[in-house]
Amino acid sequence: MSEPRDELLYGGVRELARRLRARTLSPVELCEAALERVAAYAPRLRCFVTVTAERAREDARRAEAELAAGRWRGPLHGVPCGVKDLLDTAGIPTTRGARPYAGRVPARDATLVTRLREAGAVLIGKLSLIELAGGLGYHQADAAINGACRTPWDLARWAGGSSSGSASAVAAGLVPFALGSETWGSITCPSAFCGVTGLRPTYGVLSRRGSMALSYTLDKLGPMARSADDCALVLAALAGRDPADPTSIAAPPGLDSVRAGAARGLRAAVIELPDKPAVSAATAAAWEKALLTLERAGLKLEPTRFPDFPWEDLATLFIESEAATALEDLIQTGRTRQLADRSHQDKKPSDYLPQANATDYVRAMRLRGEGQRILARFFERYDLVLAPNMPWVPPLVTSNLDLLFDGVPDPVGAAGNLCGLPGVAVPMGFSGPGKLPVGLQFMGPPLEEARVLSAAALFQSVTEFHRQRPELPPV
Repeated sequence: MSEPRDELLYGGVRELARRLRARTLSPVELCEAALERVAAYAPRLRCFVTVTAERAREDARRAEAELAAGRWRGPLHGVPCGVKDLLDTAGIPTTRGARPYAGRVPARDATLVTRLREAGAVLIGKLSLIELAGGLGYHQADAAINGACRTPWDLARWAGGSSSGSASAVAAGLVPFALGSETWGSITCPSAFCGVTGLRPTYGVLSRRGSMALSYTLDKLGPMARSADDCALVLAALAGRDPADPTSIAAPPGLDSVRAGAARGLRAAVIELPDKPAVSAATAAAWEKALLTLERAGLKLEPTRFPDFPWEDLATLFIESEAATALEDLIQTGRTRQLADRSHQDKKPSDYLPQANATDYVRAMRLRGEGQRILARFFERYDLVLAPNMPWVPPLVTSNLDLLFDGVPDPVGAAGNLCGLPGVAVPMGFSGPGKLPVGLQFMGPPLEEARVLSAAALFQSVTEFHRQRPELPPV
């Protein structure tokens, strides 16, 4: 390995896979480089809850032996990765980011962890998240078992929630890819704040067996990496039906044909920047430049209004109702008082009861069906939705997050999660103070992951934002 280890670890999944398969790069050396960088930077970023060094070395040695014997499992074979600490790992703590589960050690791997092993990936560790993936609410960035996770672009600023560690670790070059989860914004938000590419797949495309339940009808798992191409490779390796997860579905078609050229000529409904809260002039300029870049690259842009519907109210109702059930044991035993967010200290179990009743829930299910039909008609006119993604710079870790999120409209994010649609977040430029990433997102109809990833690949084929690296302080 002739190049500096830090340089190597910013390599994408596809390039690392090529070199590992050709045996010009050793899985064991790559693993050690990753563990060395994690040891140097993870404590300052607070992006890892548990470093699985022993398992990583075991995975790497097995990958090296298999590749030496001519057995290649696919593009993840020998590639380091991390998983959000709500995916079960056999014999390794899975804390769900919350103090009440600090001693929880599962007996079985989650299906996706098993599939990572079967694909030959090297598990470096369990990544930070907002406690319970934000399921019972939070107000501060330090609402996590190991404190506030930082974006590597500014260690005084938050990496976003709830897949904080997944985004931070990828952005800092600690792992080439990671798995996160999203119920509403938990992949797209940290992708924006850390300047990485994050994919929220269609509901059911990735198995949730062995993953913490928050909202049964909205939870989704997804890859976070440096590029749309890398996300496509990870998704293709892990997607597909799982007999242990009755909500799982077949892999979406076309993942082997994700490419920039496939997006040229697609019609994109452009949802403009929000009026309130106002975005900075630098962010507005980055957005306008991104639109011009995409148009010149061959995407057909048409500014429009997103369909009016109570997207946010419905998504909130489902999350609150389903979280109260999924986390019922924690609530009823009063262990919520152990949570890091200070708002839980004086709450009683009755304080977590959802405002919606059973009748409201059934009505909401019927309305969800109407929302899906509205979007189906919308996608008869457009191939994609193109919208800003958290067009504000990451806040300081000391910030009151209510000031950032309360009252901020997010109809695209709410609709996408409510209706189970695929979306991909990509960096679109930088804003101030300092050099801080801001992002955009593409969203498409169900099972059109290849379409949204190709649109993201088109943007990334003519820009360099996804290749930019933060300047981390020297060790």
